[in-house]
Amino acid sequence: MLLSDIDIAKRLVDPDPHKRLVVTPIISAKEQFGPSSLDVRLSTDFQRLENMNRSHIDLNERPAADEKVYREGKRIILAANESFFLHPDEFVLASTLEFFRLPGDLAGRIEGRSSWGRQGLLVHATAGFVDPGFAGVLTFELSNAGRLPIKLTPGLRIGQVCFFQMLTRSLVPYYAKHGAKYFEATTVETSKAAYDPEITKGSHQDQNNP
Repeated sequence: MLLSDIDIAKRLVDPDPHKRLVVTPIISAKEQFGPSSLDVRLSTDFQRLENMNRSHIDLNERPAADEKVYREGKRIILAANESFFLHPDEFVLASTLEFFRLPGDLAGRIEGRSSWGRQGLLVHATAGFVDPGFAGVLTFELSNAGRLPIKLTPGLRIGQVCFFQMLTRSLVPYYAKHGAKYFEATTVETSKAAYDPEITKGSHQDQNNP
């Protein structure tokens, strides 16, 4: 069941902490509440992934691979009055200004707002789903499908999140999941796919069989 604006508001003030939805800060409820979603704002942190002289990404090279991502990526922190210009075909990571904490019976999905989508701004590549039990800021996977640079300033409402009521609470919510890599993140984080078990298993096998 998709939650309406009334349902979302009720969950934000639910007296039961196991049912309460946390979204903070909500700067302007009048501006951010839609009929069945909540608009989210752009934070100040960006992570631009640089190609440098890399021929490819090989996650089996862990831990060297994930260290390369941080070393070769460029973190950009803007002041409130500064802007980031996203160029055509460019891909950067950013995050929501809002911190979320979802109860075990709510899932979420982040999408772009129509006004920005019509300018060519894509807010996620594939990872728009938010698990029940997740806590942290949400990641924007920003790309520009248009032909001109897009000026992005902290505080802009570039996305919206909708919430889904599950029939039953999750048996293993995100916070209890083995390897919950992004739990309680407070800033944009690059990929931690190198920590996935199928990758680490492959890395160990490669090391044992050079």
